[in-house]
Amino acid sequence: MRCKDQTATKKHDLKVNLYDLDETGRLHYFYHSPSSELPVRDVLNECHQGNKTEPYLEKRAENYCKRCMQPNIRGFLKSREKYLFLVTRCTTRGPRQCGRLYIVGYLVKQDYEVRPGGFYAVLGDIKLYSFDDAYPLSQTPNFRHCRRVLTERLTAHVLDHYVGARDTFRKCLKAIRKLNKRLHEGKAGRPVRTCR
Repeated sequence: MRCKDQTATKKHDLKVNLYDLDETGRLHYFYHSPSSELPVRDVLNECHQGNKTEPYLEKRAENYCKRCMQPNIRGFLKSREKYLFLVTRCTTRGPRQCGRLYIVGYLVKQDYEVRPGGFYAVLGDIKLYSFDDAYPLSQTPNFRHCRRVLTERLTAHVLDHYVGARDTFRKCLKAIRKLNKRLHEGKAGRPVRTCR
């Protein structure tokens, strides 16, 4: 699903911290597309949670099109945390990772926008990794039971896990474009209105 880029409203009164950052992070969940072996959002609504627009890779952003988990995003923007770790459950049938939770990459906090509707989006460089290279979240069956804020030590451990792994951001962006095309050609159920 695409997001129509409209002019963001002016910055609000949230005290956003973009410069005095620690090497810490926060977890943020998104629904994975069963149609892709790559860690991309569920554009086609195959998880029956709606056509997903986040993370919005096209703008290197999270919460760009839709208000989702705003307390987590606002908390991240106000904090000294540098990394928004992207978490999903692999839903692709077949791979040994199916059904398990993974940290599949991260967004480095560099900027923000107040979007139409008054909600906040965080923007920055994004790194994404295949499920083979992703960081497993132990045997946690439910993301709600995961601790959201990561210490400096745990953040370093997660980042060290990715050393030598191949960033799949461009492949993921290409996969999103293909899924969007399928959605708008009507090959994946009823097309929905694009976000503004």
